[in-house]
Amino acid sequence: MSSVRTMVRVVIDTDDDPLWSQAALAAHHRAAGRITLHPTPGASTPPALAQDLLHALDKRLPPYAPGTPRHQATWADQVTPAWTAAACWIGAHRIGHLIVLRTLILSPTRWKQLAFLHRQTQIHLTLLWHQANNPTLHQRAALLGPGYGVIAARAEEARRVLGRKGRARPDTAPCTVPSAMTCSREQQAIEEIQRIGHPLHAGLIATQTITGTTTPARLAAVRLKDLAPDVTAIALPHPPYHPTSHRTWHPVPAWARPAITAARAWHYLTGHAHPSRCLFQHLNFHHHNQLTMTAPRGITPAIDTLTGNPAWPTPTPTSVTSMNTGT
Repeated sequence: MSSVRTMVRVVIDTDDDPLWSQAALAAHHRAAGRITLHPTPGASTPPALAQDLLHALDKRLPPYAPGTPRHQATWADQVTPAWTAAACWIGAHRIGHLIVLRTLILSPTRWKQLAFLHRQTQIHLTLLWHQANNPTLHQRAALLGPGYGVIAARAEEARRVLGRKGRARPDTAPCTVPSAMTCSREQQAIEEIQRIGHPLHAGLIATQTITGTTTPARLAAVRLKDLAPDVTAIALPHPPYHPTSHRTWHPVPAWARPAITAARAWHYLTGHAHPSRCLFQHLNFHHHNQLTMTAPRGITPAIDTLTGNPAWPTPTPTSVTSMNTGT
């Protein structure tokens, strides 16, 4: 196949010309809807490519501790949550074109993951193959599914070939930066919120910041239907936080819309998109410590505090007393 207009294409760089890598890195421009993914050499953990993609999206991930038990692992160390988060941010930031360098080092599983990402987001996907055309390339490309294109272009054409933006999605908010009029401390907090990696974490902190609420139960009761379709407003309920409770609408500034859009997308991509579904429903005890670690300095997440290890809950004072007395 040789179509250059297909949404998924493999570009053959037969001579491994530096011009292709330079053009790919120069094409990285998130505000223009185009990002470049440079896979980490030797990264063998299952979610490694998704983590690289989140870094390319300028997202900060929780620290990784080798040997951590699975029930204590962060969301970014698990394949499905990491790829789901990446897909959410691609939509929220209106990324229309993903360029992937060094695809020769990617395993067949990684190629399948990229193909699934394309099906989820409808993003234009350009994979650079820095080697001559060979059977391995076609075996890998076949994993992309039908409709992919394989092209061979001269290195002098690299910037033109890699420069397209791809389609923008009108139902998502564009990538935005804080206003120059924002004070430096507030701007720093905004930038830190925009870099939070998990969409639900970012959405919760953004909603807490723009509404000024510090009540966990109030944020936990916000439903998908409490968001304006264009995410320009969000409604917070009043006690007793029932579905029929009175709600107050708050405007959502441009800088916060990608975070809240990504939080909404999380529910659609995980199959929990009923309008009555609570927006931050999944922020349970597994998220608490991770959310605390990623929140900007000076902001305490409005989520119920936990004590002890979630797998082995701390005994209640009553049970402690009973264990220390009598028998």
